[in-house]
Amino acid sequence: MSGNGAPAGDPGPTRADRRLLRRASAVVAVQTGVAAALVVAAVIVLVYSISQQERHTAVAHKTEERANELLATMRLPGEQTAMGTEFTDVDDLPAEDGCPNPPADGWADDLPPGNHEVTLCDTPFLAHVAESDGLRAVATMSLVEQQEEAERLARLSITVGGIGVLAAAGLGWLAGRRAVEPLGQALTAQRRFVADVSHELRTPLSILHTRAQLLRRQPAANDDQRRELDQLVEDARVLTDIVNDMLLSAEMQHRPEAGQPVDMDRVVTDIKNSYSGTADEAGVDLVVDIGPTDRHIVTGAPSALRRAVAALVDNALSHVRHGGTITIQLNGSASTVRVSVIDDGEGFAPELAAELTQRFRRGRNPAPSEHRLGLGLALVEEVVHAHHGTMQINGRMGDGATVTLAFPSAP
Repeated sequence: MSGNGAPAGDPGPTRADRRLLRRASAVVAVQTGVAAALVVAAVIVLVYSISQQERHTAVAHKTEERANELLATMRLPGEQTAMGTEFTDVDDLPAEDGCPNPPADGWADDLPPGNHEVTLCDTPFLAHVAESDGLRAVATMSLVEQQEEAERLARLSITVGGIGVLAAAGLGWLAGRRAVEPLGQALTAQRRFVADVSHELRTPLSILHTRAQLLRRQPAANDDQRRELDQLVEDARVLTDIVNDMLLSAEMQHRPEAGQPVDMDRVVTDIKNSYSGTADEAGVDLVVDIGPTDRHIVTGAPSALRRAVAALVDNALSHVRHGGTITIQLNGSASTVRVSVIDDGEGFAPELAAELTQRFRRGRNPAPSEHRLGLGLALVEEVVHAHHGTMQINGRMGDGATVTLAFPSAP
């Protein structure tokens, strides 16, 4: 056994699986970071608001005490010389640039009793006006220091909060990797199971195919028996191809170089020939449209690619009425080969496009005689992803559908 619990010699997760696991870890990290950012932001706003409120309350309390003290002094016997206003400065700041601190130029004459935020000589102050028996006392305190402290607190909070968010994202990444590790092991076990089963089935299926061929060479009692033997040989061949393809697909997941060049011109032509009889019987015109590009070669498993395109044609045949047309269109460029299956059948609502690739999801209102499981497009999508391609589904209700498979061109 290896250190992670996998059997010795197990190739481990494939490249596609590793991408999936990294993506899942990244999603966990991003979600954790966003959640942490929201919490930190809420805490910063709460702390900043409370701090500002407390500082403002403390400044207001100081100015109010100083104004009341000044007013009491003005009312002492022998201290009151005239009715009017006197000023005091709580923090005793010196005068700057010819501006007295605080300026006493009558700016407070119209202020009612209470606290007021004012700007004097381009400097913010909090002023408290106390009034009694015609006497007015004004105490002021500069808010510059409080504003600078608030700015320092905000910068520090943002810096610490940013570090906290990054740390939370890092921890989320680590936690995500540990959380998706069982998923990676499950995917590896699934690949190993497919490879093992495919390998074990190859020999008995080969024997079955050989015996079916030997039986077909024997004189048949009648035409019905001959047709049954021919069908038996064909079914055995199809089963053998499926198992070989499963084994090759599992091998390609671990060794991409195991894929072989596949001429998509030949694939679409073979499919057209295979389905011509079925299309003629259904009264549907099956057309192949190959673009002018000389080369339509991709790397992969021939039978898997053939089954993917064949599944699209089979799906289109079940949705096209008598007299309709299905077009297998092939074109490409230096980097991409595209295969499109276009039909003029019943179509589907555009919002259903994303659902059609889900397993056991079928189009609405299927024919009562059809017993379709809704696996076709889901399996096609798996084949496409295994070949590093993409699948796009487009359609409109009553206006047909188009399914396009795009694969990287073989070097």
